[in-house]
Amino acid sequence: MSRSITLIAMFLAACIFGWRVPLETLFNAFSSLTTALSIVSAAVFVRLNRGMPSFEWKSADPKKRSHLTSAILELTKEYVGIIAINGILLSILIILTTYGKPSIAEWSHPIQRITSGLIGGLITLCVIRMSYVTWRDYDIVHLQKELIDATAHDDDSSQQENSATEKLQNIQSAGLKKFPTNPPQSWND
Repeated sequence: MSRSITLIAMFLAACIFGWRVPLETLFNAFSSLTTALSIVSAAVFVRLNRGMPSFEWKSADPKKRSHLTSAILELTKEYVGIIAINGILLSILIILTTYGKPSIAEWSHPIQRITSGLIGGLITLCVIRMSYVTWRDYDIVHLQKELIDATAHDDDSSQQENSATEKLQNIQSAGLKKFPTNPPQSWND
């Protein structure tokens, strides 16, 4: 479903760019687009460098741990995809920049429109994928929170149980004797 929406949005953006944004006008934005895409790529590389979070994994619930590590692996694949998309778009922008505006002006009108549409579609794809991955990253942080909270609760419960057991053993080892107790009696008026 999300892929269909992405493809439809890409197609619509490509059509709008091809129809309404001349390549020569878009050429003026290449420098800003290159800078923005480079920053996005750098941010993705920083995120990829983080890898798996530091955590005492042995004490975590195996099912939750497996779910979290699988989600992190899927997100990492998404990041690699974003880098590839950004790399393709950056390459196109750099190649067009090397041609120069006067050379591009000599291209046929349909080729200029197709190129403008391609750039618009790829820009849209970059924005959509980054938005999706940002949401997925938030989802993984939420999973980490649940896992850490559950593990901390289990550790806390285990510590309290051990403390209670230890106190009970101390009381029993103190040699205290049980005194006989009489059953309750009613008051006589």
